[in-house]
Amino acid sequence: MNFGDKMRGFFSRKNNPALRELEEFVRERKGVEGFIEPRTATSPTTLLVVDRHGDHLRAAVRQPTDAVAFCDHMSIPVYDAQVIGYPQRMRDFERRRRTDAVQDIDDDIAELERRLSETDPNSPDE
Repeated sequence: MNFGDKMRGFFSRKNNPALRELEEFVRERKGVEGFIEPRTATSPTTLLVVDRHGDHLRAAVRQPTDAVAFCDHMSIPVYDAQVIGYPQRMRDFERRRRTDAVQDIDDDIAELERRLSETDPNSPDE
């Protein structure tokens, strides 16, 4: 078995653990749609699944037809991301995620600054 055969085997529907993750994602959520992302110089063809809130997950697929077959099997609509683009809800979800992360960091820093500014009543006066 050569390297190409091993790669094809890995990305087959049966052996691809990432597709199992996508399947779990689709089963647990509502309003899921699939978007086929074309192969580029740095990444393989991928299937992106997006739920109704914009949360998303992607996995590499061997061929676009494998992505279509997966979506047919899961009974979700599938689109060509290169033609349709990405849903606005996905971009909004990412924006909220980044904003929440920045706010969490800001809150943590403010709490640390508050603690540092407090004086310890048990420490001796200098």
